Amino acid sequence: MKVSVVMATYNGEEYIVEQLDSIINQSYPVDEIIICDDKSTDRTVGVITEYISRKKIREIKLYENSENLGFAENFNKALNLAKGDYIFFSDQDDIWENEKIQIMLDKMDEYTDCKLLCSDYEPFVTGEQAPVPPKSVLKRMPNNGSIEKIQLSKENIYIGALGCCMCMRKEFREWMQPYWFPGWAQDDRCWKLAQCADGCYLLHLNLVKHRLHGNNTATFGKYHTIDRRVKLFQHMSNAAEQTIVCAEENKISYKQQKILKQHYEMMLLRKELVGKGKFINSIKLLKYIRLYQKKMSIFVELLIVIKSKVRREV
Repeated sequence: MKVSVVMATYNGEEYIVEQLDSIINQSYPVDEIIICDDKSTDRTVGVITEYISRKKIREIKLYENSENLGFAENFNKALNLAKGDYIFFSDQDDIWENEKIQIMLDKMDEYTDCKLLCSDYEPFVTGEQAPVPPKSVLKRMPNNGSIEKIQLSKENIYIGALGCCMCMRKEFREWMQPYWFPGWAQDDRCWKLAQCADGCYLLHLNLVKHRLHGNNTATFGKYHTIDRRVKLFQHMSNAAEQTIVCAEENKISYKQQKILKQHYEMMLLRKELVGKGKFINSIKLLKYIRLYQKKMSIFVELLIVIKSKVRREV
């Protein structure tokens, strides 16, 4: 039973050694660590190369991109290079608990229908500019060892785990390939499609110390501008469209397919509201209010559009 760890790096020199140490020192040894660097402008590549030489570690395979691919494409490249039976996702700046791999493998052996297993995490803040996770996120992580099967619903359509806390079977990676589109982040794709495959599980144990700092990609509060909001809605509508195709082909329930289609329609309306200033969409969106991850978003987006219109008229 071979284990791969995949990692996408970019300007991660500061914390990469701690992350690698926590992987190398796992109680269950890894067979390979695939690292794809996306043309870092700092010493990330040098630090990794020195680490490999100093520790004499053959398991680390470093690939340097000739051009910057962006996070989603870079991580997808790393994922496709993995050869292990089980593939663990890793950030470049976290710290894994020593038993993480062993615990997750044991659970996947126990739940044979599990295609994707996610765990909870413990956030820790480094630096003054670090984003802070909302209390609503922390409440969903009881760290009590329970495990739940995630079924597609209006709540679970939104990703409920971090990518750095995920492990998948190699077969599931192959199963997902027909539904991929450029730019679809792996965590969101795996979360949605594993539910369509009836094999998404969430283990409530904090197996990763997730570092929050000013330079990482945590997205708390980052979408309060028109351009970012429109880009988000475009991405989410594309993801919903592909998830619908997957759901139809795998014959999930009519009720679940209806939720996906309504989610898709909602994202298109929100994109038009924010991007084109179609105020009428705010009325149409009341029909979809139960599908909002945060109910306040409808008022926030309306306020964004109003402020933009006022600026243009001044």
